[in-house]
Amino acid sequence: MADTKVSRLGILSLICGVVWVFGLGSVLAIILGHLARRRTAGNDRRGRWAATGGLVFGYLGLAVLSVLLLQGGVWIEEDVPR
Repeated sequence: MADTKVSRLGILSLICGVVWVFGLGSVLAIILGHLARRRTAGNDRRGRWAATGGLVFGYLGLAVLSVLLLQGGVWIEEDVPR
């Protein structure tokens, strides 16, 4: 069996995509995911699927963040008698 290295950027991308942290994790997941996919494209490094997962979670996180920002955030209604 060949000794192939795992792309650390791909794994970091997946972790940042899962740990959303108010959109910051999503942005980092997208940047790291694209870097990892570029670096693993021509060689035998593993971790391409982790980078793809990080990209998917990153773009989904940005979509959720944009929906929340476009609707004005999360509304909290209080049931207070007047």
